[in-house]
Amino acid sequence: MISRLYLFLFLSFLLLCGAGNCFADTAYDADYNVHRQIEFKNEYTRQEEDLNEGVPEEVLNRAVKYRVECRRSKVRDNIEAYLSTLPELKRISFNTHHSSVYKIEEKVKSAVKVYGYYRPVIKMTFKSKNSSVLYVHVDLGKPVWIKDTHIEVLGEALTDPGFMRVFRENKLKPYTILSHDAYETIKARVMTTALTRGYFDSHFIKSHVYVDPTENSAEVYLVFNSGKRYRFGAVSYTGDTQYVPAIEPVVDIEPSDRFNTERISRVSGNLYDTGYFADAEVHPVLEETEDYEVPINIHLKRKKFNVVETGIGYATDEGVRGKVRWNMPLLNERGDSLIMQLQMSQVKQEFLVRYKIPYRNPLTDYFYLQAQQTHDELNDTKDDVTSFQAHYVTKEHRPWSVDYGFNVQYEDYTQGMEKGNAWTIGPNLRVNFARAFPRVDARVGENYNFRVATSAKNIGADVTFVQLYSSAKWMFSPTRDSRFLMRFEQGVNVGPDAESAPPSYRFFVGGDNSVRGFGYKTVSDRDRTGKLAGGRYMTTGSAEVQIPVIEDLRSAWFIDAGQATNNYKSDNTVVGVGTGIRYVTPIGLIKVDLGFGVSETHIPFHLHFGIGPDI
Repeated sequence: MISRLYLFLFLSFLLLCGAGNCFADTAYDADYNVHRQIEFKNEYTRQEEDLNEGVPEEVLNRAVKYRVECRRSKVRDNIEAYLSTLPELKRISFNTHHSSVYKIEEKVKSAVKVYGYYRPVIKMTFKSKNSSVLYVHVDLGKPVWIKDTHIEVLGEALTDPGFMRVFRENKLKPYTILSHDAYETIKARVMTTALTRGYFDSHFIKSHVYVDPTENSAEVYLVFNSGKRYRFGAVSYTGDTQYVPAIEPVVDIEPSDRFNTERISRVSGNLYDTGYFADAEVHPVLEETEDYEVPINIHLKRKKFNVVETGIGYATDEGVRGKVRWNMPLLNERGDSLIMQLQMSQVKQEFLVRYKIPYRNPLTDYFYLQAQQTHDELNDTKDDVTSFQAHYVTKEHRPWSVDYGFNVQYEDYTQGMEKGNAWTIGPNLRVNFARAFPRVDARVGENYNFRVATSAKNIGADVTFVQLYSSAKWMFSPTRDSRFLMRFEQGVNVGPDAESAPPSYRFFVGGDNSVRGFGYKTVSDRDRTGKLAGGRYMTTGSAEVQIPVIEDLRSAWFIDAGQATNNYKSDNTVVGVGTGIRYVTPIGLIKVDLGFGVSETHIPFHLHFGIGPDI
């Protein structure tokens, strides 16, 4: 009986020792804000013989380079990244005690744990005695799968849509491979969202990953307490405060509104977009927080009274062109501004003066008065235009914008064999809708324009007509790096003097944004001497597909067609086809096209070049 008792006690002792070792292997750091990971004995294989026996001295003094062999490329890349952080090792360091081997093994184990592999088998070898390239072969073994996730949100964030969106996009779901990267990502996103949305007392009550290496399973616990959401307090101004009345409409922060840093960023962007300020800082004054309300301070520093800008560019439609712009922002506390601009190219010279007066909002509602002098000398057109305009622009219902205007214009022209001059006086209207995503190198978008221009003899003009113009562009992406674009234009002059409207109101076809393969405005009906006369009607259409070649470079293939005529019965429709490239750069999309006018007997071709978005 006694011997049986001793045997029972001895077996119980062994069992307790085994359980103790097991629990020791699954211990965690007590600090809940630190990501816990289980440390246990990883299995690996390494050679026990001296790796440097018989190696030439020259090779021993070479720096070791690593060649990682692993079946998963993403894991392999991570291993290589971890190994690159090691100090330079020479082959002579790989002595019989393998001290350097241990360092490499620890880096490899840390790298593979990120992707849920806790028991890799690691083998290292030099292929020959004359090589300093160390081959690191990693057999990942079985990954750790998530058995269950326990995510809980306490506090006011429980019903906050911002947090709901974060947890919907959570990748730590049952029956998926454990990813420490995904774990750290959701923790970081939760805390970032909390700070962005004003939960300044938020913290994780529990953030653990429990791993059972024997079953290759894990459980994830995330318990987050957001606390109370803070609100905006009073808004104060410092710096050039005399201009506050001009910019108050763009500061859409009201005391007691829920705090949100995105709103602060939007206000800061709006202040810069007014063009008034060299510096406009919007920041919360956290040290003055009281009763969960955070005061906001806006520091203003106006631009210089005179700002001169210059620019130079090139487009095949107009050739080399330059611009000088003199801007005088903030002429008074109301926010009026004055712009004078001179723009010159080989075919067009223009000078304008514009005085802008804010109405309800300097960004979305304003008036402007403009005087403009333009000289055009292109193909069979020689045109001098002097105009005086008054406009009211509203962009309240973005992405729509509407421009109501009244134009008084005198035009002295020679168009082919026709010479003359004319006053055109009347109201006009422009409506635009533009939307594209993303802003840089858009993948999807649409752009619609509608314009009405009028002139009437009964208010002092020499001609009576109405011009209607509309255009539409569409873009979508069948794949991430491909594009498909369509464009359509239609213009018409109607009224008793529609066919005798001055050249600035007549239609021509051809050029970068019309029918490629033909020169800029080189297509329309012609007079009896064979010179361009311009058209009463205009129709163009285009289809283009862009196919990825390499990163940031696409090839383009297009077909354009159009007509400018006084009578659609005339057979002067032109068709252009061609190819080109699209290259995405920090300064914008560079476009180069080679177009061929295939509708002509002797096929012309033109090289078209431009910088700017497709839509």
